Amino acid sequence: MKAGLDLHYMESDDIPTSSLELEWDMETELEELGTSHFQLDGFTDNHGNTPANPSHTITSNQPSTSPKGRFQRLEEEPEYFSHWAESKPKTSKHFCMIAKTFCTFTCTFILGILIGYFTKQNPSSNCVLSNEIASSTELPVINEILKDITKEHIEQYYRYFTESSVNNTDSDPAKKIVLLWTSLGLKEVQLINYSVLLDLPGSSPNTITLNNGQCYYPGGQKCDEETKSQEFLYAAYSANGTLEGEVIDVQYGTVEELQRVMQSKNISRKSIALLKLGVLPLSYKLSLLEEIGFGGVLIYIDPCDDSEEQSNNDKPFMVSLKNGGIPFTSESFKIDANSWEMNPKVTSLLVQPVTISLLRRLFTVTENAMTDECHPIKLPETDHVTLKLNIQSIQLYKNISNSIGFLRGSLLPDRYIILGSPHFGGYEENPQEWASGAAIMMSVIRAILLKVKTGWRPNRTIIFCSWGGNPFGNIGSYKWGKDLQRILADNAVAYIGLEKPVRGDGSLNSFSSPSLQQLAIEVTKKVQVNCTEKEICPQSNVSSAQIQGDADFFINQLGIPAAHFVFEHSKTKVSNLLQEVFFVTHEKNTQLMDPFFHRHEYIAKLTSEMVLRIASDAVLPFNALDIALEIQKNIEGDAMSTSLMEMARRLRETAQLFQSNEMRPANDPKERDPTRVRMLNDILQNMEKNFLTNSSPPGFFRNILYKLDGTSTWFSILQEAQEHCKITKSNETLLTALQEVLNCISSAQLYFKESLHVFENGLDGKD
Repeated sequence: MKAGLDLHYMESDDIPTSSLELEWDMETELEELGTSHFQLDGFTDNHGNTPANPSHTITSNQPSTSPKGRFQRLEEEPEYFSHWAESKPKTSKHFCMIAKTFCTFTCTFILGILIGYFTKQNPSSNCVLSNEIASSTELPVINEILKDITKEHIEQYYRYFTESSVNNTDSDPAKKIVLLWTSLGLKEVQLINYSVLLDLPGSSPNTITLNNGQCYYPGGQKCDEETKSQEFLYAAYSANGTLEGEVIDVQYGTVEELQRVMQSKNISRKSIALLKLGVLPLSYKLSLLEEIGFGGVLIYIDPCDDSEEQSNNDKPFMVSLKNGGIPFTSESFKIDANSWEMNPKVTSLLVQPVTISLLRRLFTVTENAMTDECHPIKLPETDHVTLKLNIQSIQLYKNISNSIGFLRGSLLPDRYIILGSPHFGGYEENPQEWASGAAIMMSVIRAILLKVKTGWRPNRTIIFCSWGGNPFGNIGSYKWGKDLQRILADNAVAYIGLEKPVRGDGSLNSFSSPSLQQLAIEVTKKVQVNCTEKEICPQSNVSSAQIQGDADFFINQLGIPAAHFVFEHSKTKVSNLLQEVFFVTHEKNTQLMDPFFHRHEYIAKLTSEMVLRIASDAVLPFNALDIALEIQKNIEGDAMSTSLMEMARRLRETAQLFQSNEMRPANDPKERDPTRVRMLNDILQNMEKNFLTNSSPPGFFRNILYKLDGTSTWFSILQEAQEHCKITKSNETLLTALQEVLNCISSAQLYFKESLHVFENGLDGKD
């Protein structure tokens, strides 16, 4: 029917064939039209029994106002004009009405052209408006998300993880986490499996035997007694074998203590060191002991360095002598593309963790009355104990899994904020080591997705990561990061960790890069104001101490800012003491530290606020000047290197200029320009890469912005190098470390200087 109708209208020989004729005929027809041509009934009557075409009926009564222009529209739709080509002229008594219609159409057409022209001339106007709207609405959105994070939900997830792990030890926690994330509404979730070579306990526990034949397990039980958890009391990647020798007390294994030992004892490959955890990274202390000639090490936790409430010093624990920063062998693919080979031997030392119960059986432990409350363990100088150390472990390929979830950003989906938390596999007996972080992660995801369902999204992509293989050197995060290193090096913005967030019931500590410390302070003050349980909402002690765990790869390989909030025991004296230790059992530990999950909720809100601010702020909340001030403070008053102090001063001046000229206007929505903001964010995102050294001592961060603990006032690698010179009797190590630090500061100063030139030259000629 439609084809016949069109053919009937096209029979006229008077239809114009060019644009010029079309324009003239259109004007002529409009002048001669009568009111009947605008009557729908008259048009329908011309066809008798032929049904009216709805599309023709509409267009025949509406002059075209298409943005394309009147004449272009008529050329594309010739049948629009054909309705008028066969019409008979009528009287012109309504000429005024027709003229008014024509004038209205012409004005509308011209106005459309003007609007289109000026919109094209200023394409960023809409972007600026959207940025202003986003900046004004993000704060209420974040507050709504924080309200949906409750201790009840955290406790629910915590109970689920702990109970399911105990009841079904063969199941992979990563699979459960993937299912839970998916059930919450996270659309893009991945389960990534790796086959990795792990160093696991042997078929029988390691033993320690005295000269009189008495045999003990590392936990203190006699070898003929039944034991269940002693097989997990070991050091992964230790050397295997049997060693018989004298035990020498080296306390914390610092350079001063080792110098004292070297002067009073004859050290050989048969000597066994008795070493306390803490003060320095374990891997670094082992490297010193190996360097001066020891053959074995017994490691323990001094009760004075631990809290009375936690009492971990007599519980079985394991340590890993390898972390993700140590490169793996070149045999990357042994079985398939997701398999990789590790060298299981990282030291020639036989290393064995022991409990205080065993030490009291082996030695005459004297008390050094340093305080009235606690007496550190110290062996008497006259006590000479010889024992046989037997260590056996096996290397097996095991599957570990990472759970990865993506919440894509709305404006900058190619920029990633990573929120990470570990989970363990089926070869450990303590789900409470990871259940707290996993439960907090679940509550954060739940609250964010509730808001996403209303149509909101963060500006940048948030990647939720649950890591496997954490006790064996953070294998899961290291492997994932290495696989995606090129992408992450360009796109990763920050890493926020949730590893062991509630370790005690005392102080709240925030460990972060100097560039994020101002944001950490702001976040803590805000959450503290809204905290209902004031006794568990203290102000945070903010420092740039090393963040042990899965953050290691992202800080030291990618050079991105990182942060981590954690509750610790107020009586813990050695910073980061427990981060290198994984306890086999933790009987009701979390319930004792946080029975009502108030601290868990507090950590969850702090972490969410930090993640959402970085993911949603138009300008990344990183502070370049704070980095320069921290560096200058670290070397203030030190006359070791005039060039280092001068370079630090120049860095501060350049960073201050950068902060004032570029960051200040960008943070004002009225002065904000999208092109400038994108350039500024790229500079802020990559600035910490300038502070990565080529190498570092074992256990020390390559990123010089991080110190061993919150009390240090100097660069860690310079402190270590200066101490190491006392053993080697050479300044070569110190000069090398000094040059590394100088290169980093010089690189950063040039980076900010060139960034200023980029803004000056890159925006020339723009309004």
